[in-house]
Amino acid sequence: MGDSGRLVVAGGAMTVALAAALAALVLAIAALLSVLRSRLCTAMKIVWVGVVLAARFLGSLAWFAVGRRSTEHRATSH
Repeated sequence: MGDSGRLVVAGGAMTVALAAALAALVLAIAALLSVLRSRLCTAMKIVWVGVVLAARFLGSLAWFAVGRRSTEHRATSH
C-alpha cells in the first residue's frame, strides 16, 4: 500500500472522529434543553447543567438514563 492508501485510512479515521464529536455535541445540547424544560427546581437544574457541561458525553448519558426518568417519576407520583 502506498502513501495514498495511508491518506485514505487517515481521512476515514478523521471522518469517524468528526462524526463522533458532532454526535456528542448534539447529545449534550439535547440534554441541556431537556434539563431546562424539565419540572425540576432551579437548584437541581443548575446541578444537572453543571454535570452535562463538566462531562459532556457521560453527563448527557447520565441525564437521559437517571435524571430525566426521576423527573418523570415525580411528575406521575404527585
